[in-house]
Amino acid sequence: MPSLKDIRRRIGSVKNTQKITRAMKLVAAAKFARANAAVVAARPYGAAFQAMVERLVAAAGGSVPSPLLNEREEHKILLVLLSTDRGFCGGLNSNLFKQAVQFINAKRRDGVQVDLMPWGRRARQFSAKLSYEVQDPREKVLDKPSYGLAKELAADLVHRFEHEGYDRVYLGFVEFKSAMSQVPKFAQVLPVGKSHSGRSHKEPEIAFGPDILVEPSIQEVLEQVLKREVAGLIFRAMLEGAASEHGARMTAMDSATNNANEVLRRMKIQYNRARQAAITKELIEITSGAQAL
Repeated sequence: MPSLKDIRRRIGSVKNTQKITRAMKLVAAAKFARANAAVVAARPYGAAFQAMVERLVAAAGGSVPSPLLNEREEHKILLVLLSTDRGFCGGLNSNLFKQAVQFINAKRRDGVQVDLMPWGRRARQFSAKLSYEVQDPREKVLDKPSYGLAKELAADLVHRFEHEGYDRVYLGFVEFKSAMSQVPKFAQVLPVGKSHSGRSHKEPEIAFGPDILVEPSIQEVLEQVLKREVAGLIFRAMLEGAASEHGARMTAMDSATNNANEVLRRMKIQYNRARQAAITKELIEITSGAQAL
């Protein structure tokens, strides 16, 4: 049985750890509130913009030879994997990576070459353990999501799609449902099309009139709108990932704090039993000594 001194030291260590987990929970809760508000505000705009893009593409028909709309058979694809930089967020990253492995293996079974682009330190570490071809890893993508960064990343993906022979570009990220639920999702970023739309069935359809008047021309407008749609998808994925990270970390730290309470309860019982055993032993020694006299 451990000594009283050892038990007291362990109790102190658990209490210190509990203070850290409680502080991390409070920090994550504050960040989660902001991230959740950003996700909720971005979703209606994203749904409306996607509907507008689909309507413009339908109105243009085949008259716009944009490479961003060029559907072709898959031979080589790029998978962008968006993860967190830090841990302490439960199975958020591991669930995404499990789905990514299944996604990649399914594509490879169909004879498709898969290149991986990790965004986030955890995704970079995951990629280093595998034999996949890795392109331009980045970190701190979810640190402070901004549309400026999303636009920069989108321009890079568009350039690779147009000039490096990729038939598809996919984005793997974690979709935010609630603080308790985050779901890995893989969306087609390029080429832009109906399969690219990630609108939920709960979100309303956007009504348009039968005709659209576009100035200066639908060709010029659509080319820029398609690039903005790619940037918008990446930005929304960044917001979803940030909200998922803070929600998962808040939940994980809450569980850790509650587990520390249970550990402390058991250790205090153990301490009291050891203390009672020590007192009983001392009484027996005193009684035995008195009887010997």
